[in-house]
Amino acid sequence: MIGSFDSDGYVVIPSVLGRREIDDVACAIEGALGDKAGTRRLLDAEWCGLLADRLAVDPRLSALIPTNAQAVQCTLFVKTVESNWLVSLHQDLSIPVHERVESPRCSGWSQKQGDTFVQPPISVLQQMVVIRLHLDDCDERNGALRVVPGSHRLGRLEPAALLREREDRGQTVVRVSKGAVMVMRPLLLHASSKASSKLPRRVLHFVYGPLALPEGLRWPSRKHSCMLLSL
Repeated sequence: MIGSFDSDGYVVIPSVLGRREIDDVACAIEGALGDKAGTRRLLDAEWCGLLADRLAVDPRLSALIPTNAQAVQCTLFVKTVESNWLVSLHQDLSIPVHERVESPRCSGWSQKQGDTFVQPPISVLQQMVVIRLHLDDCDERNGALRVVPGSHRLGRLEPAALLREREDRGQTVVRVSKGAVMVMRPLLLHASSKASSKLPRRVLHFVYGPLALPEGLRWPSRKHSCMLLSL
């Protein structure tokens, strides 16, 4: 498993959470939303923080997560036929930080709903791991990720190189069952299509990063580090 993760940049691990646990998570999400369209404070909820910590020490996952990594961001992606669009081929290059710093090694500063994001040095991105916990069965009908295996080894790619790498290396549809996780590197090239069925696709996207950041950067506090979006 570790060899496949290192070479391909992703791996799928089945049955990490049971169906009752998944149903409990789904209920907690609905309770957190209420009548709002989204929230950035899900990781501040006790159940979400405990889940992030539990995933990090799960023996099936811990070997894939760098030592002393911490959960720094969690996004719930909700894709349905009512809330539905494609995500073009890309790498995850930005991280949330506490505040802006002056450094020539940091670029792409942006504000998203009041939070600060930056593209850090490539060494930071290479230390990060994403755990995507699926609350529904997911395949090409409801927006499964399409990835370019091995592309995480290419560093930060210029936009013109993305499609060329997909043509040269090919792409894979990553099917994931309810309760399973997909572990991936943020630099892995990935995309997803619009859903073509009424099957929902809810994914908790946990990002784990190193305890300390270079260039004077700091992670935001947990209460500001989680996004709930319809993607």
